Amino acid sequence: MKWGERTEYNDVSRFCRLLKKELEGHSVNSVLTEGRPSGGYLKDDIILCFHRFSNMKNSEKRGASVTVPENSDSGVQYIAFRLLTSLCTDVGFRYGGVHTNTSRSPYKSLDMTGSPLTFLINLGFIDSFTDNSVLDTGSEELTKEFSRTLKEIIKERKNEAYPTI
Repeated sequence: MKWGERTEYNDVSRFCRLLKKELEGHSVNSVLTEGRPSGGYLKDDIILCFHRFSNMKNSEKRGASVTVPENSDSGVQYIAFRLLTSLCTDVGFRYGGVHTNTSRSPYKSLDMTGSPLTFLINLGFIDSFTDNSVLDTGSEELTKEFSRTLKEIIKERKNEAYPTI
C-alpha cells in the first residue's frame, strides 16, 4: 500500500527491524518473514503480523488495533489487549481496540498459521498524519515497550506449564 511517497512495506519493515533488535536484546528468538503467514508453525508459537490500514476518505481515521483469530479464547484476547496497550503509550497510537477476524483479506491469513497465538497488528493508518508522525518519531520507544510486554507474556506462558516458546 502506498500513500504519497510513503509505503506500508517501508513503515512495517523499519518497525519490525527495530522490534527484532529489541527482542534479541531480551534474549527472545524472532524470525522476520515477508508476506502472509502460512502453516508450519508450532501451536505455541506467537505469530505477529504487522500491517497498516488505509482510510482513503476525507475524514482522518487513526489509531492502532489488533485482530485475533475468530475462535480465540479470552486468554488470547487478553494477550492482544496487552500488546495493543504497549503501542498506545504517551508517544504512541490512539487505542483502536481488539477485534476478531473476518473472512476478508488480510484477516483470513490469521487462520492459516495453525497457531492460536496469531495477532494481526495494525500500526495505524498510512493516510493519517498523526499515525505517520508516531511511526516517524516514536518507533524506537514503541518497539522497546512492545518487546518488554512480549517478553513478560512469554515468561508468564512458560511459568504456566506451556511448552517452550
